[in-house]
Amino acid sequence: MEFIQDYVTLLPRLLPPSIASPLLTLVTTLFGITRTLQTHLQPLFTRLVTEPDAASILVVVAALFISFKILDMMYRAVLFWVNLVFRLVLWAGVGLIGLWVYNRGVDGFVQDVQDLAARWAGEYEKYSGEVKKYQQDQEAQIRLQAKQQGGRGWR
Repeated sequence: MEFIQDYVTLLPRLLPPSIASPLLTLVTTLFGITRTLQTHLQPLFTRLVTEPDAASILVVVAALFISFKILDMMYRAVLFWVNLVFRLVLWAGVGLIGLWVYNRGVDGFVQDVQDLAARWAGEYEKYSGEVKKYQQDQEAQIRLQAKQQGGRGWR
């Protein structure tokens, strides 16, 4: 801090007064704050150095506090991007549906939606029938295996 005091006196000679005056005020204010902090925090630092138990507890608490703050910042950043993506997808969907209605008209849009619903219902019925057929085949195979074992039941 002493080297700053040596060079502060050169500021008015090297810089124009419009820059030197605020800079001089800033440096003297910061120097005063540092001196005040040193005088008030010196007993605390001395106590921490002389009592290592309290110091280690404070270091752990400070490390936990800092790590939780960093974790909270990362959580907020991830939530921001996820929320942004969801909103973009939502508004893009609204825009696409609006464009679809604009191009096809309301009646064409309703007809397209009905056609899509009918097609999806048909596909659902098709796959549902296949699943039922597969389940029936499995049940038949289990019955056949039970008959081949002689119907002995549980052992």
